Amino acid sequence: MRTASGCDRAVRPAARPLNARRGNVWQHAAVAVSKARSVFVSIPAFAGAVAAAAAIACAGTARAASADGESDVQPADPVVRVVFETERGDVEIGVEPARAPISAANFLAYVDAGHYDGATIYRAAQKSGPDTIGILQGGLLAAAMSGDGAYLDRATPPLPPVAHETTRVTGIPNERGTIALARMEPGTAASEFFFNMSDNPELDTDANVPGRDGFGYATFGRVLGGIDVLDAIQRLPADGKTTIERVKGQVLSEPVVIRRAYRVP
Repeated sequence: MRTASGCDRAVRPAARPLNARRGNVWQHAAVAVSKARSVFVSIPAFAGAVAAAAAIACAGTARAASADGESDVQPADPVVRVVFETERGDVEIGVEPARAPISAANFLAYVDAGHYDGATIYRAAQKSGPDTIGILQGGLLAAAMSGDGAYLDRATPPLPPVAHETTRVTGIPNERGTIALARMEPGTAASEFFFNMSDNPELDTDANVPGRDGFGYATFGRVLGGIDVLDAIQRLPADGKTTIERVKGQVLSEPVVIRRAYRVP
């Protein structure tokens, strides 16, 4: 299911007619939500980055992180710095297009188009045992997570889905302080993202975990500043309404608004 490129870094989205991608993708998402087939909810995302990303070097170097999850070294590869101005404080993210070109370009496309201005962080999962994960999930689908199907009917997909990048190739594990794309099946990643608030090796590619597909979740950067803001958000009450059994007790009662999202020099 991987591409034939030299980097061999992606799993392509499932082939669908163009009109089906544009007209039916939200209906597919609604079905996915109702069946609760995954921890994460998929929505459309940016696919045009794939061709441009092919020109980016495949090589990357190892990263180090401090105990609090923020980077304590300067990455050897160039990073694109993005700031989320939330109502609880600012979070700075280092996006790594050299290591995860497809996922990074997708995320930056949403940032540059202003789609995350007014988006929310709406899910807080606590790691409490070997079968749990610690994440903060955000994006455009807070209403879908709470079971509001009418939201999907009203919504217009801003950008189409992207191919899946494996952590085996990018070398960015799902460890505390990294950011990744949420998805349903591989190739459905979109505008939804999550911060790893603990080390979550079960979300990496090839992890042998019952109930997961083994493809992992595509990481593309890490928190450079504001991990304390995210920690505070994760401690907020999470008894929001949801029809998805698997995320009950994880939906924030009051989603945290991302007032602005933008690149910084």
